[in-house]
Amino acid sequence: MTKPEQQPEKQTRSLITADQDPGGDYIVRATALDHSIRAFACRTTQTCQEATRIHQLSPSAATALGRLMSGLLMMAQDLESPDDSISAVIRSDGPLQGLTAVATGQATIRGLVQQPVVETRYQRPGKLDISHAVGSGTLRIIRDMGQKEPYIGQVELISGEIAEDLAAYMMQSEQTPTVLSLGVLLDRDGIRHAGGLMVQLMPDAGEDITAYLEQRALGFPEISYLLQEGFNPQQLIDLLIGDPDIVYHSLQSCRYACTCSRDRMRRNLIALGRQDLNELSEDEKGIELTCHFCNRKYHFSQQDLRHLLS
Repeated sequence: MTKPEQQPEKQTRSLITADQDPGGDYIVRATALDHSIRAFACRTTQTCQEATRIHQLSPSAATALGRLMSGLLMMAQDLESPDDSISAVIRSDGPLQGLTAVATGQATIRGLVQQPVVETRYQRPGKLDISHAVGSGTLRIIRDMGQKEPYIGQVELISGEIAEDLAAYMMQSEQTPTVLSLGVLLDRDGIRHAGGLMVQLMPDAGEDITAYLEQRALGFPEISYLLQEGFNPQQLIDLLIGDPDIVYHSLQSCRYACTCSRDRMRRNLIALGRQDLNELSEDEKGIELTCHFCNRKYHFSQQDLRHLLS
């Protein structure tokens, strides 16, 4: 399925400056080079720290999930409604076995790793081997925009490094040429910096713009290094694009947040069917359900279960 072509954003005077930094995690959206490209950049340090805390992730798991969440938050900027969502599901044969992240139109995200604790391996000193941790497999993107059927696309992983895999998906499945860089920097105390930068060619971008962007991206510093040096999301875009007329359209806070609730868990129980629910209701202690995204626990007593049956 082909994703509907994005409409150009109206070029206006930027009301957001490159040095405007509200602190915390946020995403900025911009256009540049006479509206031939659009760009997104994010700082997701606190978001990734929260995911690591909830799931007690090892360094490789924290880095892989942090990259996936950062990339998906920028992709979610296309969502029109706060209730819309976009999910990324990786199923692979590496030690992590797979990852899942879900972002919403409100710039919230939640995620999990199939195997949260794996051996830490390095490509070189200070550089984790995320490709080995993820392994080979598939990346599925699900866009749920409140329509009858969600938009679903799937590609084979090309590297397991996450950024390259997301960029390949956008090119193969959505026909959108994309430059994507994601970074998570850790030390002995955990995640110190996390974020990302995504630049996409608009449909009317010429070959000269493509060549210019490729040249600028060649040898561009790692995002984690730039964040460590104090660059904010706008400055990441400015450094890569080099256009004095960049227009920053929006600046939105982002955070880790789960959408689970007791009512949602109740609906999950009902979905099991009468036979399974009847078996569960025989336990005098009731049952306890745990949300995989936030580890919140919901207890349903025997009386609750019998009430659902009735």
